[in-house]
Amino acid sequence: MTVLEDQSRFLRCVGEPTRLQILKLLAEGERCVGELACVLNKEQSLISHHLRALKECNIVKERQEAQKVYYKLTDARLARLIIDCEALMKELLLCKCQEVNYGKEENQRGGEGEICPDS
Repeated sequence: MTVLEDQSRFLRCVGEPTRLQILKLLAEGERCVGELACVLNKEQSLISHHLRALKECNIVKERQEAQKVYYKLTDARLARLIIDCEALMKELLLCKCQEVNYGKEENQRGGEGEICPDS
């Protein structure tokens, strides 16, 4: 895989809303699946599914303590990335459009579509 492909895979992985919520919580510190499920009000099986995807991308790592498995970010820079991303969203008003226009009209004209087109 190229660096560009790796970056794209990483962004797709962290871009899923439940995974992003998990990462925001893990940016605060290590947590077990039960804690994450409780805070996010989601089933443990769903949280485990998302943690597995994050683990496969090397974004989180686990450690077992007795019957519980605890998860944390693999690198402190990931916490900073999550925090900075949220700040950018608020400060720069990024991605405020209701939808992205990748319609047939643009493709027929040979364009690649517009993000946040003027209406």
